Amino acid sequence: GADVRQSTFQSYLDEVRLGFDELFFSSTDEHGIITGGNDVFQRVSGFEWDALLGAPHNLVRHPDMPKGVFQILWSHLEKNESAGVYLLNQCENGKAYWVYAIISPVENGYMSIRLKPSSELFDKTRDLYATVLEQEREGLSAEESAEFILASLKAEGFDDYESFSSHAIGQEISARDVALSRSSSKLTFALKAMSRQLLELSDEQQKLFDFFEAIRGIPSNMRIVASRLEPAGGPISAISQNYRLMSDEVQGHLDGFRSEKGSKRTVSSEVSAQVDAALFLAAVAQLLKELQARCDRPQSETRVLNDSVFEAENREKLLQSYATESGKAIKEASIKVLGLARASKDLRQLVTGLDSIRVLCRVEAGRLGAESVSLTPVIDQLDKFHKEIDLCLKRILEHAERISELIDMANTHSVLSIDRFGRIS
Repeated sequence: GADVRQSTFQSYLDEVRLGFDELFFSSTDEHGIITGGNDVFQRVSGFEWDALLGAPHNLVRHPDMPKGVFQILWSHLEKNESAGVYLLNQCENGKAYWVYAIISPVENGYMSIRLKPSSELFDKTRDLYATVLEQEREGLSAEESAEFILASLKAEGFDDYESFSSHAIGQEISARDVALSRSSSKLTFALKAMSRQLLELSDEQQKLFDFFEAIRGIPSNMRIVASRLEPAGGPISAISQNYRLMSDEVQGHLDGFRSEKGSKRTVSSEVSAQVDAALFLAAVAQLLKELQARCDRPQSETRVLNDSVFEAENREKLLQSYATESGKAIKEASIKVLGLARASKDLRQLVTGLDSIRVLCRVEAGRLGAESVSLTPVIDQLDKFHKEIDLCLKRILEHAERISELIDMANTHSVLSIDRFGRIS
């Protein structure tokens, strides 16, 4: 049963010696045939180099890995996209070890960099794999398995697999830094903090949509009550008409919080996707930079077999690409956040105008005295919503300001610094 399978997955954790300070590296051709790798890969796998070179990379695939995971992985690679994935691998002697792997398409093949995982998300993922594996053994196809995994991740709050990958690598790098007693990258910290702020911002935006949806019917209720209290065209009727007109204008400005007019996708969710991309790209670039530094050292502890100039150039290009694309994603996020802050300020001004109409309604109700008793619940409802809307807009502006600060931090602590010769340092 699932409990037995989960305990088996747990037992794989300590089978093979693997340090947090170690990074795996391997390369394959376009058919998945191993063309090179570093000493960590060779030592942990247990195979001799002559058995690894020229062999398919699935030589180290563990039979307990769900097929649906590879279905998702290859769906990205075939679109020339990188992917991060938790993998259970098998050694030559049958023992097993877990890695978090980032596989990237490169010229004439693929390149993989892997680290030891230890985060809370890793624990949850092993449980998910155990559940999926049981279902595959009962007849679930690889395609159905992939769909089940993606649906499970969505139920956990991840919009898509890319969002899951970004959170996974962010958590694994943070856990690795803790294990190695070193401070986390300020870039990774900024991007992770930004991701949290965007989730909270998205919640506030949804509340705002709900509040304005709830007050749409209030002007009509006001007019119905007014028709019982005063002649046609009286002050309350005029106030309700003005409130409706300005409320419609506010509704139009709410589109400033959406990625496209009429779309349900908010700007914050769009920015979240860009920040997720930046986090993934920056984290991989950070790992590549560390690996590159090790490979470049004389008598390096990370010796790479079959490391031709071509392979080294591939790593360098990949590092440059990841760092550059991360910077672009951060820049795009910055532009969107500035637009969001402007839209919030404009909306707040409109709501202030709407609020003045509410106050006029309260004054007019006071003039009518006891006759306005039927109007009081409507005005009380408006009072409540306006208070909540004002607080909501205030929080949205605070989140936008904090995200802007984090974007500045991310830009200050970019992955790469280039020396005067144009080299990565």
